[in-house]
Amino acid sequence: MYYLLLILFYPLAALPLRVLYIISDVVYFFLYRVFKYRVDVVTDNLQNAFPEKNAAEITAITKRFYKNFCDQWIEMLKLLSVSDKELSERFKGDWEVLEQLRLENRNAYVLMGHSFNWEWANVVSQLNIKQQMAGVYLPLENKAFDRFVLKLRNRAGGMMISMKSRKEAFALLSQKLHVLGLIADQNPSNLNNVLWVNFMHRDAPFFVGLAYLAQKNKAAIVLSKIIKTSRGHYYMNMKRLCDDASTMLAEDIVRQYVAFLEEQIREQPESYMWTHRRWKHTKPATEQ
Repeated sequence: MYYLLLILFYPLAALPLRVLYIISDVVYFFLYRVFKYRVDVVTDNLQNAFPEKNAAEITAITKRFYKNFCDQWIEMLKLLSVSDKELSERFKGDWEVLEQLRLENRNAYVLMGHSFNWEWANVVSQLNIKQQMAGVYLPLENKAFDRFVLKLRNRAGGMMISMKSRKEAFALLSQKLHVLGLIADQNPSNLNNVLWVNFMHRDAPFFVGLAYLAQKNKAAIVLSKIIKTSRGHYYMNMKRLCDDASTMLAEDIVRQYVAFLEEQIREQPESYMWTHRRWKHTKPATEQ
């Protein structure tokens, strides 16, 4: 099945991006206009996140979101064929922030959110830093698709750490100077050991364990946001929060991350992943 996926997707990925974007536009039409994929979820999320916006403004953001949503997966597929040079030209970043940490011999935990295009961000980071780049992921149920996605994510020598075997992987990673990229707005399935934070006008649970891990390893914390500058072009802005996570409270790390994420969402709301039910959990009465 894995090799069948490669046979199917390689010819498509070999097409120029300008052609792939035409395909993306067609997919957008059917996904948004015809099938209305999760439009109710997206609309509800946007209305709650931006109560000050009227219906026309929410609709405009929704349309732009679905266009970016379709581009995200087309661009991810392009990782099969795009050259390192072109990818680095299309995706710039504040790499000097991570280079300075390398010179200081500090490991770094980079916290970011589900903003487009995080898949390119992972690979292009591998290309532009000298430390070992790593990321944490939840394996897909379909083993063939999981292997396919890992091929894309590891194409530049990165290290993907499975949530199911993270203990052994972290032990191996700790032997090298590294940068650990974390999409820290994942929706926890287990509400134990989470911090409830007001996020875009609603309470939402956030993992605290990431902050605890950074504290244990005395890693620097870097806040990162992806800015879409034009179609197929991005910039990753990075802000150094602290040199050593053990000097901060874990809860303060999470709260500052959430504030940074909110700032990014307000700048480019159409670039955030609104199709997921980020606020599906209810804050327990004991947490009120």
